[in-house]
Amino acid sequence: MNMELHRIDPATLEIPAALATVRRLNDGFKNFQVLRAGFRSGLFDWLEHNAPAERPAISAALNLRGAHLAGFLQALEDLGLLTRQGAAYSLAPGMDAVLLASSPWCQAEVVDDLSAPSSRWSTLDRFLSTEWTATPPPMLSPMRHPYAEEAERLAEYLDARLKGNPVRSILCLDGGDGLFAAAACRRFPEARISVIAPAEAQQRLRQTLAECGLEDRCSILPGTPLDTPPGEPVDLAVLFHALYPVRRTTNDALAAVAARLAPGGELYCAHWFCLEACETAPGGLRDLDKAVLTDSHPMCHVETFCQRFGKIGLVDAGRDDLIGEYGATKLHFARRPIGPCDAGTRQDHRP
Repeated sequence: MNMELHRIDPATLEIPAALATVRRLNDGFKNFQVLRAGFRSGLFDWLEHNAPAERPAISAALNLRGAHLAGFLQALEDLGLLTRQGAAYSLAPGMDAVLLASSPWCQAEVVDDLSAPSSRWSTLDRFLSTEWTATPPPMLSPMRHPYAEEAERLAEYLDARLKGNPVRSILCLDGGDGLFAAAACRRFPEARISVIAPAEAQQRLRQTLAECGLEDRCSILPGTPLDTPPGEPVDLAVLFHALYPVRRTTNDALAAVAARLAPGGELYCAHWFCLEACETAPGGLRDLDKAVLTDSHPMCHVETFCQRFGKIGLVDAGRDDLIGEYGATKLHFARRPIGPCDAGTRQDHRP
């Protein structure tokens, strides 16, 4: 094999200014690895019981090489995870909530998930490729699940909005592995809750409800937004990030779910939307977060979505924003009208 050698004289090369940008990004990866090593070495949990501790004690207890320990601990201090008084290290104030294995908010599982071979982030080049074969993302525990805060925020919003208008039955089409169904169980303890999910998603749904101690609170039925099974009319139907797989037939899906509403019953749809003409804006990392979570393009045409409700016979359509860690979730809602023959049915007492 003939190889052409390109001789380089370093003295003639000028370091490009752009190199600083790439090096800064590389430092972000290194900081991530420092955090990961802190979890995997057991340092954080050990410090909880043994701090303040100096380097020799840390090295001996955790079998960490003393030659490199100073830089490692300094990096953790630089990141705000540790604090030091003299030569002794402790967890920084407040960090126990996210660093200790005993905390429900411990982020060790999230860090491991990001770097796992099955993670869509660790294989982002393949995820973006046209040759990508969709596989379910790793399942995280409820408190560490990417949808956990989003689901709780929506349930809290509905609880406040529907005060004075009793909710006796709820139909959930939950695209968040059952996180919204679990939140609804807590916010509406008297309601009968049915959750519809395709067969391939039911194991993850059941796992979430079981880990929340709510497996006996919900009826789980097979189906999709397009194939909503028949049943008793409900006071409230919620589509939580469930329309992406059927986004090209959204009206049909909405009609299928709306058919389950009792007179006066309300339909809520919580989803992410792209910008007009699918344009982009600063914040592309959050857009990638949504792509990785849904393996789908966001919903389109937020400005006309409420018109879809009128086409399927719903009234009083409205829209609101739920601001969260991934930006604004667009919440659209409407209700089934109460006809002259619907005396004694659910009335609307919203302010």
